[in-house]
Amino acid sequence: MTSDDFRIIPSPRRKRVAFRIGDDGMPEILVPPRFDTAHIHRIFRENFAVIEKLKQRVIRRQTPSFTEGAEFMFLGKMYPLHLTHRLKIFDNSFMVPDGNADEIKSSLISLYRELAAVVIKKRLTAMVNKTGLSPQKVRISSATTNWGSCSGKKTVSFAWQLVQCPPELIDYVIIHELSHLKELNHSPAFWKTVAEFIPDYRIKRGQLKKISFQLPRWY
Repeated sequence: MTSDDFRIIPSPRRKRVAFRIGDDGMPEILVPPRFDTAHIHRIFRENFAVIEKLKQRVIRRQTPSFTEGAEFMFLGKMYPLHLTHRLKIFDNSFMVPDGNADEIKSSLISLYRELAAVVIKKRLTAMVNKTGLSPQKVRISSATTNWGSCSGKKTVSFAWQLVQCPPELIDYVIIHELSHLKELNHSPAFWKTVAEFIPDYRIKRGQLKKISFQLPRWY
């Protein structure tokens, strides 16, 4: 295994070495500050089996099945895919036009975006009323690395993938981004604002991270 087979990610708050697979499929080793990098090749060799298991998990997530009866998540529950002649609706199943895998995938993503626009904006209205924090603009995005974001111009964006999550986790992400309207950072003041509306936000963060590993990688 050479240095071209993995990347090193220094982490100032980390106390132990950990492994993960990056979005591009490259194995990554997360190391504490001032870690002796001379030992990294040995660590990778000794943990090769662990790394391979992580890679296989990512591969399984990267290759969802776009066939009749395959299940996909909506609001935290699994629903089957039903291939139709023309319909593209959600009615206790994801109903999209039949075609090749890429066409079905495209139709399914399009349906997810439509559902996200309705669900997220409805939940956003409720959270704006709850917090008194109101953005200037709202976007449903195709972001692949963040559930949501907030710009300096007070535009909040939410990835359509968020609609796969349970409602309480959608609300957490919305509150998170609305809190950035007050604090455009992750300072103690920011987390204090989040905690004001979601006292158990740390639990929600953990649940969101856990559920992300259950979802397919769409791109």
